[in-house]
Amino acid sequence: MRCTDPAGGALEAAELARRLSLLLDFEESQRGDPVPFAAIEEYVADRGGSLSRAKWTYMLSGDGRRNRDSGLLRLLAGFFEVDERFLLEDSAVPERIGAQIELVRALRSARVSGFAARTFPGELSPEALRRIAQVLEEESARGGVA
Repeated sequence: MRCTDPAGGALEAAELARRLSLLLDFEESQRGDPVPFAAIEEYVADRGGSLSRAKWTYMLSGDGRRNRDSGLLRLLAGFFEVDERFLLEDSAVPERIGAQIELVRALRSARVSGFAARTFPGELSPEALRRIAQVLEEESARGGVA
């Protein structure tokens, strides 16, 4: 996960994308709505940085090379109010974010289970519903359900 090149962040692109997605999920859980790109773009611009929609999309995709713009990563950490090391280094997920994300995943899993029960009323046995819930919990634990 770590690179030795001192220029820019040490995280590989896929790991940075995962962390940015966690931060976006956290913010959405706090706000009740997704974070608009314009809010991030404005925050970065107001502090002398630059972030295009294309670059943001590229960063979120996790494809390609790691981001070498440590200044931008510091600004993004400021926007999300996390220690900049979370986006620059191989460090742990901040506790407040990790706990909230676990709650969000549990709530989403519950919504999906409820949706399945409503979609197939009377067609799914209690055992089938338990199995759906179990699979969702397992995927959530692995990070597959967000």
